[in-house]
Amino acid sequence: MNSDSIRLRLLTFNIRFGSGGENIHMPGYKLPVFHKSIETISTAIDSVKPDVVALQEVRGAAQAEKIASKLGINYAYISHQLGYRLYFFEWGLALLFRFKMLATDRRSLIFDDKTQVGRMALMGTMDVGGRPVTFINLHFDHRDISGQVDELAARTETHQYPLVIMGDLNCDPEEPCLKPLRAYMNDTCSMVSTGSSKEAQARGTLLANRRRVDHIWTDGDHFKVIDAGILPTSLHRISDHIGYFADVEIV
Repeated sequence: MNSDSIRLRLLTFNIRFGSGGENIHMPGYKLPVFHKSIETISTAIDSVKPDVVALQEVRGAAQAEKIASKLGINYAYISHQLGYRLYFFEWGLALLFRFKMLATDRRSLIFDDKTQVGRMALMGTMDVGGRPVTFINLHFDHRDISGQVDELAARTETHQYPLVIMGDLNCDPEEPCLKPLRAYMNDTCSMVSTGSSKEAQARGTLLANRRRVDHIWTDGDHFKVIDAGILPTSLHRISDHIGYFADVEIV
């Protein structure tokens, strides 16, 4: 390893609002939140000891804070909603991290004026070993993924710092809608051929249909991918998604 390189473990995890991994064909927001879910989600995250975690389907800032507190790490949260809450409940994205946050921002990728609900991107630039690195957490709406990719690319293609994009993209990595992203970012799972990366590609990250819709992408100029994989089998029923991790070096 280059003496100047920094190694990170990254994790993305759609936690289904803390509703667990049963009744996987029902929307998570229609199911109760289990009080033990914070404990089990935190245990699952801690099992792979990540440095930065992107969580999707987080039921409010309080849920994000509780998980971060259990892990003893920092957090940032944003809601997908703006203004008066007309939707079923507040929900959003969280970044959990062990570093100093230099700046945070939110960007709208798609927005519905009627419901005041959209899909936001949570952007956090952190001091990682003395180097600023930008992490983006997102959860694409399954409608008009191409439009959301175009919006993301317009905001990140000429990024200033080393860039990581993490989240639930609601599509497989080979789908044509992700072509703009593939032009300047690398799908971590496709960049290595290890036992755990092969398992992730074969198993996927959705319980219902084994699709690999949860992703970590890194820019090729600043990152080398070392490994990738999914959480252990015993932790697959914590949500209707399986947590996906990647080990990378900033070079």
